[in-house]
Amino acid sequence: MSFLETAVARRRERVLAEFGSLTGVERSVLLRCAREPRPVEDLMIMRDRADVCVVAEVKKASPSEGPIAPGSSASAQARRYAAGGAAALSVLTEPENFGGSFADLSDVVDAVELPIMCKDIIVDPIQLYMARASGADAVLLMISVLGASTPEYIDHAWELGLGPVLEVANLDELDLAGSFGAEVIAVNARDLHTLQVDKERQLEVVSEAASCCDTFVIAASGINTRADVEAAADAGADAVLVGTSLMRASDPEGALRALTGVLKRPKR
Repeated sequence: MSFLETAVARRRERVLAEFGSLTGVERSVLLRCAREPRPVEDLMIMRDRADVCVVAEVKKASPSEGPIAPGSSASAQARRYAAGGAAALSVLTEPENFGGSFADLSDVVDAVELPIMCKDIIVDPIQLYMARASGADAVLLMISVLGASTPEYIDHAWELGLGPVLEVANLDELDLAGSFGAEVIAVNARDLHTLQVDKERQLEVVSEAASCCDTFVIAASGINTRADVEAAADAGADAVLVGTSLMRASDPEGALRALTGVLKRPKR
């Protein structure tokens, strides 16, 4: 099986083992314990910025790189990102390949006031409850994983107060995202079946998304340098998501500042 097929199967097993027994009442209690979600208008304020927003990611490992910062404090890293000028944060909650947890997400929510996205391999609605209960404002939904079920997850996310961010990796998935009424699209440069990065393909999809869809477009994965941010901006990205290079940086604030301030090109 490909990496994605294996990862999805393992995530299903672990989610069922950890959260499968939660009743409807228990899920409702989880939501009542969560902080109030930020208004959608607050999350979308990044649309009006003249510069490309940097979404800084908290992750301790990756399937392609292995351990990145396994002993790092999620909350401390989040505070460094906030100090460095991040517009929003992404927090990995998938444990098998990315070393994440919902505890990390909750810690980050308590540490900073920025908009926060839960990034996971979402395979079950209970993960949406856990994301909301942990304080997330948005959640990543992967079209490569959810396929035709994506609209159901979009609706469920909105019902729980989570802004859905649809991840696509190619033009076919972008077409699906458009048909699903996506408001925020993350274009992944990495093929999750092979784990290969194709920046040219990513920029092609970003450009198409920026020109034909009324969406907020994020270039995700493969962004390491200011030149990468500039290339994403030239293609039409509104934001870039950066994780590995910031997690490895000895000075995350300085590394993040070096990526900020790139002007977006006008939407067509």
